[in-house]
Amino acid sequence: MNVLYLFMRYRFNWDEVQFSMFCTYSIITNLVGTLFSISIFSDFMKLDDTVVGIISCTSKILASFIFAFASTTTEIYIAPLVEIFNGTSFIAMRSIASKLVTSEELGKVNSLFGLAEAMMPLVYGPLYSRVYMATLTVLPGAVFLLGAAMTVPAVAIFGWMYFEQREDTKQVEEMENVNKDV
Repeated sequence: MNVLYLFMRYRFNWDEVQFSMFCTYSIITNLVGTLFSISIFSDFMKLDDTVVGIISCTSKILASFIFAFASTTTEIYIAPLVEIFNGTSFIAMRSIASKLVTSEELGKVNSLFGLAEAMMPLVYGPLYSRVYMATLTVLPGAVFLLGAAMTVPAVAIFGWMYFEQREDTKQVEEMENVNKDV
């Protein structure tokens, strides 16, 4: 958020009020997207958590490009609409993790997620600040491209998990068919 504020001031000459209005708009679109993802993608369409995670991360990557290359205020306000499903990735990760561990281990997994989420600002804050300072005169939006690049491995991991789960499901079905025939 700190780098985003600096970017908006530099690129669009925004003041605090304009930035806070944009942040409110972003939070509301994120909330709407998360509610839509959970209710429609997960509950109604019964999409797998890994697919929801891929949709979420893809939404983040596409919005990062809009943020990076936006030249008007209208374009900046489009980015949260593209990023609308981004909040679902955290929910998908927790859902997947809760299905992979026993109920006795669930508390430990949630603690691990909490620890990781608390430590991320310690890593990403200085990294984003450094990249923003280094690229300010060349490409002020490079920090968003860095964010997109750092999200690509998450898409790959979600995709790998999806295909592994499909293979496991096929093997279970084949075993059930073999046992049924015997």
